Amino acid sequence: MRQLMLTAGLFLVSLSALMAQRIPKIEVYFQRQHTLQDLQNIREELSVMNIRLDYERMEFDEQGRLIGLGISVDCNDGFSGKAYVSPLPSDLSFGFIRDYRSNAVAPFSIGHVGASPKDKEKE
Repeated sequence: MRQLMLTAGLFLVSLSALMAQRIPKIEVYFQRQHTLQDLQNIREELSVMNIRLDYERMEFDEQGRLIGLGISVDCNDGFSGKAYVSPLPSDLSFGFIRDYRSNAVAPFSIGHVGASPKDKEKE
C-alpha cells in the first residue's frame, strides 16, 4: 500500500510538471503590493515550468512592499533576458511574457510588457 501511494504521488508530481509544460503562454507581472515572500513563491512556481527567475536587485519600502526590481529570466529554450525598473509602476506593466504558441507575434518579452488598465479599456 505504501509503495502504491508513493507511486501515485510521483505520478501526480510528474503530471503537474507535464501540465506546466503545456501552458501556451506565461505572463508574469510584478506589483507594488508584492513582498519578499511573494517573489520567492513566484520564482518557485516558475521553476516547476523550467523557467529560471533570478532577482538581481530588490527594493522595498518601510512596509516591506516592492518599489524597485531587477530580474533575470532564462526560459531554458533559447529565450532569456534582463530588466530593471525603479520605481515599480503601479499598473501591470513590468514583468515578462513567454508565449509558446507557434503563431506568437512575440515569443518572449521582458521589462515593460503589459498595458495599463486604462489602455486595456480602450481596446
